Amino acid sequence: MFERIDKVLLPHDYLNYWLTGRCCTEFGDASGTGYFNVRGREWDLPLLAHIDPSGRLGKALPQLLEADAPVGTLLPDIARLLGLNPDALVSSGGGDNMMGAIGTGNIQPGLITMSLGSSGTVYAYGDEVRVSEHESVATFCSSSGGWLPLICTMNLTNATTAIRELFALDIKDFNQAIAQAPIGAEGVLMLPFFNGERVPALPDATASIVGLDSTNLTQVNLCRAVVEGTTFGLRYGLDLLRDSGIKSEKIRLIGGGSKSAVWRQIVADIMNTPVICTVQPEAAALGAAIQAAWCRSKADGTPEALLQLCERCIGLDPDSETHPVAQNVAAYQQVYQRYQAQLRKV
Repeated sequence: MFERIDKVLLPHDYLNYWLTGRCCTEFGDASGTGYFNVRGREWDLPLLAHIDPSGRLGKALPQLLEADAPVGTLLPDIARLLGLNPDALVSSGGGDNMMGAIGTGNIQPGLITMSLGSSGTVYAYGDEVRVSEHESVATFCSSSGGWLPLICTMNLTNATTAIRELFALDIKDFNQAIAQAPIGAEGVLMLPFFNGERVPALPDATASIVGLDSTNLTQVNLCRAVVEGTTFGLRYGLDLLRDSGIKSEKIRLIGGGSKSAVWRQIVADIMNTPVICTVQPEAAALGAAIQAAWCRSKADGTPEALLQLCERCIGLDPDSETHPVAQNVAAYQQVYQRYQAQLRKV
């Protein structure tokens, strides 16, 4: 089989190949393949030799590029087909989380990007490699010259949507229901593992609701419990990052769930960290555009620092800024301890 392989390319690398005719990749996406040495930022050829002793598989891997290096210009036929300037420069691009980090300005220590999407992600910038002892923390390279330790949960807005649709609520009514229930949902605790779970590492787990009795079985409590339960999963992951030495002074919140003011307050209180949203909701797309501008400036001979580009292009929404409330933080710490106790029983 290996004799038939000419090139091994990730999807966006294949798109770059189609555009330019050049086979290459950048460190961020490459670090997610499983055959990349994140410490040395190079292909793990000794590992690949165990798969294919002939070495052909290793030779099929694309050239590694720095994130600010161009792939090349458009092929003439492709430029004509797309109606684009044949001198247009194609930047390396990268994975969604790597671009999301750039698009939220998460390119130096201290910031956390947290995405409230169908799944949940929490990631930070590292200026040195930190391979966590926890298998749930994925150590990626960033697309900004550093590293990107990351955790990803399986259940977030897919879980909250399931409960919202169960009660036939629109998003406005769902948020109102969450706000009407107290912290801890009067003892109702949900482990929202509808799809198993990656963080915590419980692939065979199923969802469960505990603490129900005749006095707290209400729509508003169940709505709040699913939001709190999914957010506790993110807290679990953030604690793993903190345990490995990652600083988390501020959280930049993205994804559909970040539009909810009540959920932003829950995140701030559970994490005991201020949160704020970016003005541009599509952070990964913005990050890709910023990375392309970074690449273009270097190619033009007038390199601009990525930090300067981020400061110029990324806006923060002051109306979304949310700070933890000390009383809420203390209350949530008790609920989170109940969540952890339930995890130990799964």
